[in-house]
Amino acid sequence: MVSNVRVCEESETLRCLLERITTKYNVRINLADVGGIRKIDSKIEDIFRQYSYHNNSFCNYVKKDEALHSLCIKSKNALCRRITKPFFGKCYLGICELYYPVWFREQLIALICIGQFSTDLESSLEFVKARAEKYGLDPASCAREYLNSTKEIDFSIEELNRDVSVVCHFLALLYHNAILQRFVGDKLSDSVSTAANYYQDKAILSSAIEFINNNYSQNISLDIIAKNCYCNSAYLSYLFNKEMGMPITDYINKRKIEDAKKLLDLTSLSITEIALEAGFNDPSYFSKVFKKMEGLSPKDYRRRKN
Repeated sequence: MVSNVRVCEESETLRCLLERITTKYNVRINLADVGGIRKIDSKIEDIFRQYSYHNNSFCNYVKKDEALHSLCIKSKNALCRRITKPFFGKCYLGICELYYPVWFREQLIALICIGQFSTDLESSLEFVKARAEKYGLDPASCAREYLNSTKEIDFSIEELNRDVSVVCHFLALLYHNAILQRFVGDKLSDSVSTAANYYQDKAILSSAIEFINNNYSQNISLDIIAKNCYCNSAYLSYLFNKEMGMPITDYINKRKIEDAKKLLDLTSLSITEIALEAGFNDPSYFSKVFKKMEGLSPKDYRRRKN
Protein backbone atom coordinates (compact mmCIF):
# COMPACT_ATOMS: atom_id res chain seq x y z
CA MET A 1 0.00 0.00 0.00
CA VAL A 2 2.77 2.44 0.91
CA SER A 3 4.54 1.62 -2.36
CA ASN A 4 1.37 2.25 -4.40
CA VAL A 5 0.74 5.54 -2.64
CA ARG A 6 4.33 6.61 -3.24
CA VAL A 7 4.13 5.81 -6.97
CA CYS A 8 0.83 7.68 -7.23
CA GLU A 9 2.39 10.72 -5.60
CA GLU A 10 5.44 10.51 -7.85
CA SER A 11 3.37 10.23 -11.02
CA GLU A 12 1.22 13.17 -10.00
CA THR A 13 4.35 15.22 -9.23
CA LEU A 14 5.77 14.41 -12.66
CA ARG A 15 2.50 15.33 -14.35
CA CYS A 16 2.37 18.67 -12.51
CA LEU A 17 6.00 19.48 -13.38
CA LEU A 18 5.39 18.85 -17.08
CA GLU A 19 2.08 20.73 -17.17
CA ARG A 20 3.68 23.67 -15.38
CA ILE A 21 6.30 23.96 -18.13
CA THR A 22 3.79 23.69 -20.99
CA THR A 23 1.54 26.31 -19.39
CA LYS A 24 4.21 28.70 -18.16
CA TYR A 25 6.14 28.86 -21.46
CA ASN A 26 3.35 27.91 -23.91
CA VAL A 27 5.42 25.07 -25.36
CA ARG A 28 4.95 21.43 -26.31
CA ILE A 29 6.86 18.58 -24.68
CA ASN A 30 7.90 15.29 -26.25
CA LEU A 31 9.37 12.51 -24.06
CA ALA A 32 11.51 9.71 -25.49
CA ASP A 33 11.89 6.80 -23.08
CA VAL A 34 15.24 5.15 -23.74
CA GLY A 35 15.89 3.34 -20.45
CA GLY A 36 12.43 2.10 -19.51
CA ILE A 37 11.26 4.74 -17.03
CA ARG A 38 7.65 4.42 -18.10
CA LYS A 39 7.64 0.71 -17.15
CA ILE A 40 8.09 1.59 -13.49
CA ASP A 41 4.33 1.88 -13.10
CA SER A 42 1.19 2.17 -15.25
CA LYS A 43 0.60 5.77 -14.09
CA ILE A 44 4.11 6.76 -15.21
CA GLU A 45 3.51 4.97 -18.48
CA ASP A 46 0.30 6.95 -19.03
CA ILE A 47 2.26 10.18 -18.69
CA PHE A 48 4.92 9.04 -21.16
CA ARG A 49 2.23 7.94 -23.60
CA GLN A 50 0.63 11.39 -23.36
CA TYR A 51 3.93 13.05 -24.32
CA SER A 52 5.22 10.31 -26.63
CA TYR A 53 5.02 12.10 -29.99
CA HIS A 54 5.08 15.53 -31.60
CA ASN A 55 1.38 16.34 -31.68
CA ASN A 56 1.17 19.43 -33.89
CA SER A 57 -0.33 20.07 -37.32
CA PHE A 58 3.06 20.35 -39.09
CA CYS A 59 4.48 17.07 -37.76
CA ASN A 60 1.16 15.27 -38.22
CA TYR A 61 1.03 16.46 -41.84
CA VAL A 62 4.59 15.29 -42.52
CA LYS A 63 4.16 11.92 -40.81
CA LYS A 64 1.28 10.98 -43.10
CA ASP A 65 4.08 10.08 -45.51
CA GLU A 66 5.35 6.67 -44.39
CA ALA A 67 8.93 7.30 -45.56
CA LEU A 68 9.11 10.62 -43.71
CA HIS A 69 7.60 9.11 -40.59
CA SER A 70 10.39 6.54 -40.68
CA LEU A 71 12.92 9.34 -41.19
CA CYS A 72 11.57 11.16 -38.11
CA ILE A 73 12.09 8.03 -36.04
CA LYS A 74 15.57 7.54 -37.49
CA SER A 75 16.51 11.15 -36.71
CA LYS A 76 15.44 10.90 -33.07
CA ASN A 77 17.22 7.57 -32.73
CA ALA A 78 20.43 9.14 -34.05
CA LEU A 79 19.99 12.08 -31.67
CA CYS A 80 19.72 9.73 -28.67
CA ARG A 81 22.98 8.07 -29.69
CA ARG A 82 25.01 11.25 -29.89
CA ILE A 83 23.52 13.74 -27.42
CA THR A 84 25.78 14.57 -24.47
CA LYS A 85 24.31 17.81 -23.10
CA PRO A 86 21.32 20.12 -23.59
CA PHE A 87 21.28 22.05 -26.86
CA PHE A 88 19.08 23.99 -29.27
CA GLY A 89 18.67 22.28 -32.64
CA LYS A 90 16.59 21.95 -35.77
CA CYS A 91 15.05 18.84 -37.32
CA TYR A 92 15.57 17.95 -40.98
CA LEU A 93 12.38 19.83 -41.93
CA GLY A 94 13.07 23.02 -40.00
CA ILE A 95 11.28 22.65 -36.65
CA CYS A 96 13.50 24.00 -33.85
CA GLU A 97 13.53 22.47 -30.37
CA LEU A 98 15.44 22.46 -27.12
CA TYR A 99 16.79 19.01 -26.26
CA TYR A 100 17.53 17.84 -22.70
CA PRO A 101 19.08 14.42 -21.99
CA VAL A 102 18.24 12.56 -18.76
CA TRP A 103 21.15 10.51 -17.40
CA PHE A 104 21.49 7.72 -14.87
CA ARG A 105 25.00 6.42 -14.10
CA GLU A 106 26.30 7.69 -17.47
CA GLN A 107 23.45 5.95 -19.30
CA LEU A 108 20.89 7.94 -21.29
CA ILE A 109 17.47 6.93 -19.96
CA ALA A 110 15.27 9.62 -21.53
CA LEU A 111 15.23 12.62 -23.84
CA ILE A 112 13.06 15.68 -23.26
CA CYS A 113 12.27 17.71 -26.40
CA ILE A 114 10.66 21.13 -25.97
CA GLY A 115 9.32 23.21 -28.85
CA GLN A 116 8.27 23.95 -31.42
CA PHE A 117 10.13 27.11 -32.39
CA SER A 118 11.05 29.13 -35.45
CA THR A 119 13.97 31.51 -35.82
CA ASP A 120 14.31 34.21 -38.48
CA LEU A 121 10.88 33.46 -39.94
CA GLU A 122 11.62 34.50 -43.52
CA SER A 123 14.67 32.27 -43.92
CA SER A 124 12.96 29.49 -41.97
CA LEU A 125 10.04 29.45 -44.39
CA GLU A 126 12.42 29.30 -47.35
CA PHE A 127 14.18 26.37 -45.68
CA VAL A 128 10.88 24.57 -45.06
CA LYS A 129 9.71 25.06 -48.66
CA ALA A 130 13.02 23.82 -50.04
CA ARG A 131 12.90 20.72 -47.84
CA ALA A 132 9.26 20.14 -48.77
CA GLU A 133 10.21 20.04 -52.44
CA LYS A 134 13.13 17.72 -51.68
CA TYR A 135 10.88 15.21 -49.91
CA GLY A 136 7.93 15.45 -52.29
CA LEU A 137 5.61 17.50 -50.08
CA ASP A 138 3.53 20.50 -51.03
CA PRO A 139 5.65 23.60 -50.13
CA ALA A 140 2.65 25.86 -49.56
CA SER A 141 0.96 23.38 -47.22
CA CYS A 142 4.18 22.82 -45.30
CA ALA A 143 4.72 26.55 -44.91
CA ARG A 144 1.16 27.05 -43.68
CA GLU A 145 1.39 24.22 -41.13
CA TYR A 146 4.83 25.43 -40.05
CA LEU A 147 3.37 28.86 -39.21
CA ASN A 148 0.49 27.20 -37.34
CA SER A 149 2.79 25.00 -35.27
CA THR A 150 5.78 27.15 -34.35
CA LYS A 151 6.46 30.25 -32.28
CA GLU A 152 9.39 32.50 -31.57
CA ILE A 153 11.14 32.08 -28.22
CA ASP A 154 9.54 34.76 -26.06
CA PHE A 155 10.77 33.63 -22.64
CA SER A 156 13.99 33.25 -20.69
CA ILE A 157 15.82 30.09 -21.77
CA GLU A 158 17.85 30.21 -18.55
CA GLU A 159 14.62 30.05 -16.55
CA LEU A 160 13.31 27.20 -18.69
CA ASN A 161 16.60 25.36 -18.22
CA ARG A 162 16.15 25.52 -14.46
CA ASP A 163 12.60 24.19 -14.64
CA VAL A 164 13.53 21.36 -17.01
CA SER A 165 16.51 20.50 -14.84
CA VAL A 166 14.07 19.74 -12.03
CA VAL A 167 12.21 17.31 -14.32
CA CYS A 168 15.47 15.63 -15.40
CA HIS A 169 16.57 15.11 -11.80
CA PHE A 170 13.12 13.87 -10.83
CA LEU A 171 13.08 11.28 -13.65
CA ALA A 172 16.55 10.06 -12.70
CA LEU A 173 15.40 9.77 -9.08
CA LEU A 174 12.32 7.79 -10.10
CA TYR A 175 14.53 5.40 -12.04
CA HIS A 176 16.99 5.06 -9.17
CA ASN A 177 14.27 4.44 -6.59
CA ALA A 178 12.57 1.82 -8.77
CA ILE A 179 15.85 -0.07 -9.11
CA LEU A 180 16.53 0.01 -5.38
CA GLN A 181 13.00 -1.08 -4.56
CA ARG A 182 13.17 -4.00 -6.96
CA PHE A 183 16.52 -5.30 -5.75
CA VAL A 184 16.68 -4.49 -2.04
CA GLY A 185 19.36 -6.61 -0.35
CA ASP A 186 21.39 -7.35 -3.49
CA LYS A 187 24.75 -5.85 -4.26
CA LEU A 188 24.13 -2.36 -5.56
CA SER A 189 26.30 -2.62 -8.68
CA ASP A 190 24.64 -5.89 -9.72
CA SER A 191 21.20 -4.52 -8.85
CA VAL A 192 21.64 -1.40 -10.93
CA SER A 193 22.79 -3.33 -13.96
CA THR A 194 20.10 -6.02 -13.70
CA ALA A 195 17.25 -3.64 -12.96
CA ALA A 196 18.26 -1.20 -15.66
CA ASN A 197 18.23 -4.07 -18.15
CA TYR A 198 14.87 -5.23 -16.81
CA TYR A 199 13.18 -1.86 -17.26
CA GLN A 200 14.85 -1.23 -20.58
CA ASP A 201 13.70 -4.60 -21.96
CA LYS A 202 10.15 -3.91 -20.77
CA ALA A 203 10.23 -0.50 -22.45
CA ILE A 204 11.57 -1.94 -25.71
CA LEU A 205 8.93 -4.65 -25.84
CA SER A 206 6.11 -2.28 -24.90
CA SER A 207 7.24 0.28 -27.49
CA ALA A 208 7.50 -2.40 -30.17
CA ILE A 209 4.00 -3.74 -29.50
CA GLU A 210 2.52 -0.24 -29.36
CA PHE A 211 4.23 0.75 -32.62
CA ILE A 212 3.09 -2.46 -34.36
CA ASN A 213 -0.49 -2.08 -33.13
CA ASN A 214 -0.61 1.45 -34.52
CA ASN A 215 1.15 0.73 -37.82
CA TYR A 216 0.77 -2.96 -38.70
CA SER A 217 -1.33 -2.22 -41.80
CA GLN A 218 1.61 -0.24 -43.21
CA ASN A 219 4.75 -1.69 -44.74
CA ILE A 220 6.78 -1.70 -41.50
CA SER A 221 10.01 -3.65 -41.16
CA LEU A 222 11.97 -5.02 -38.21
CA ASP A 223 14.53 -2.25 -38.74
CA ILE A 224 11.89 0.51 -38.56
CA ILE A 225 10.37 -0.97 -35.40
CA ALA A 226 13.81 -1.30 -33.78
CA LYS A 227 14.67 2.32 -34.52
CA ASN A 228 11.40 3.40 -32.93
CA CYS A 229 12.41 1.42 -29.81
CA TYR A 230 15.98 2.78 -29.71
CA CYS A 231 17.62 -0.65 -30.05
CA ASN A 232 19.20 -2.76 -32.78
CA SER A 233 17.05 -5.10 -34.83
CA ALA A 234 18.86 -8.30 -33.78
CA TYR A 235 18.24 -7.65 -30.09
CA LEU A 236 14.60 -6.68 -30.68
CA SER A 237 14.06 -9.91 -32.64
CA TYR A 238 15.60 -11.96 -29.82
CA LEU A 239 13.69 -10.13 -27.06
CA PHE A 240 10.34 -10.29 -28.87
CA ASN A 241 10.68 -14.01 -29.57
CA LYS A 242 11.71 -14.66 -25.98
CA GLU A 243 8.92 -12.67 -24.31
CA MET A 244 6.06 -13.14 -26.80
CA GLY A 245 6.83 -16.70 -27.88
CA MET A 246 6.72 -15.86 -31.58
CA PRO A 247 8.78 -14.00 -34.21
CA ILE A 248 7.88 -10.37 -34.67
CA THR A 249 6.70 -11.02 -38.25
CA ASP A 250 4.19 -13.59 -36.95
CA TYR A 251 2.81 -11.03 -34.49
CA ILE A 252 2.41 -8.45 -37.28
CA ASN A 253 0.69 -11.01 -39.51
CA LYS A 254 -1.54 -12.05 -36.60
CA ARG A 255 -2.80 -8.47 -36.25
CA LYS A 256 -3.36 -8.23 -40.01
CA ILE A 257 -5.28 -11.52 -40.06
CA GLU A 258 -7.50 -10.29 -37.22
CA ASP A 259 -8.48 -7.33 -39.39
CA ALA A 260 -8.95 -9.58 -42.41
CA LYS A 261 -11.34 -11.85 -40.49
CA LYS A 262 -13.50 -8.88 -39.55
CA LEU A 263 -13.61 -7.78 -43.19
CA LEU A 264 -14.50 -11.31 -44.30
CA ASP A 265 -17.30 -11.43 -41.73
CA LEU A 266 -18.74 -7.95 -42.17
CA THR A 267 -18.13 -6.90 -45.79
CA SER A 268 -18.56 -8.21 -49.31
CA LEU A 269 -15.10 -7.10 -50.41
CA SER A 270 -13.17 -9.51 -52.61
CA ILE A 271 -10.32 -11.57 -51.19
CA THR A 272 -7.83 -9.38 -53.07
CA GLU A 273 -9.39 -6.19 -51.72
CA ILE A 274 -9.35 -7.56 -48.18
CA ALA A 275 -5.70 -8.60 -48.53
CA LEU A 276 -4.72 -5.07 -49.53
CA GLU A 277 -6.94 -3.50 -46.86
CA ALA A 278 -5.32 -5.67 -44.17
CA GLY A 279 -1.80 -4.68 -45.25
CA PHE A 280 -0.79 -7.58 -47.52
CA ASN A 281 0.58 -6.47 -50.88
CA ASP A 282 0.41 -10.01 -52.29
CA PRO A 283 -3.04 -11.72 -52.16
CA SER A 284 -1.40 -15.16 -52.61
CA TYR A 285 0.84 -14.57 -49.60
CA PHE A 286 -2.19 -13.33 -47.66
CA SER A 287 -4.06 -16.58 -48.40
CA LYS A 288 -1.01 -18.63 -47.41
CA VAL A 289 -0.61 -16.82 -44.08
CA PHE A 290 -4.35 -16.92 -43.40
CA LYS A 291 -4.53 -20.68 -43.95
CA LYS A 292 -1.46 -21.26 -41.79
CA MET A 293 -2.97 -19.30 -38.88
CA GLU A 294 -6.65 -20.21 -39.21
CA GLY A 295 -6.47 -23.70 -40.70
CA LEU A 296 -8.53 -22.84 -43.76
CA SER A 297 -8.40 -20.42 -46.69
CA PRO A 298 -10.03 -16.97 -46.60
CA LYS A 299 -12.67 -18.18 -49.05
CA ASP A 300 -13.52 -21.23 -46.89
CA TYR A 301 -13.53 -19.04 -43.77
CA ARG A 302 -16.12 -16.72 -45.31
CA ARG A 303 -18.16 -19.64 -46.62
CA ARG A 304 -18.22 -21.25 -43.18
CA LYS A 305 -19.35 -18.01 -41.56
CA ASN A 306 -22.11 -17.58 -44.12
